[in-house]
Amino acid sequence: MFPISRFRIEDDSMRPTLAPGDLVVVNRWAYRLRPPATGDVVVMSDPERADRFLVKRIAATREAGRIDVMGDNEARSRDSRAFGPVGADRIIGKVWLRLRR
Repeated sequence: MFPISRFRIEDDSMRPTLAPGDLVVVNRWAYRLRPPATGDVVVMSDPERADRFLVKRIAATREAGRIDVMGDNEARSRDSRAFGPVGADRIIGKVWLRLRR
């Protein structure tokens, strides 16, 4: 597995930070030496659809590696308010760079 990956933003759940069509560069190894922190923007596997990835902001970290994630556009985001906290193992990596379309 390469330490750097790119993902395309497909919806507006992270507006105004990220818009549909933007590309993000993700560091897959960002959390090898430290745990995810509140405020980090991450790519994660969707807990309800195995074939999909989500981009969310970490809203809170909990005990036992559980993480609350939220979209910046709360009215249009499916996040921990819908599916609950996620395990840290769902985090693919930290968003390092945004490339506007």
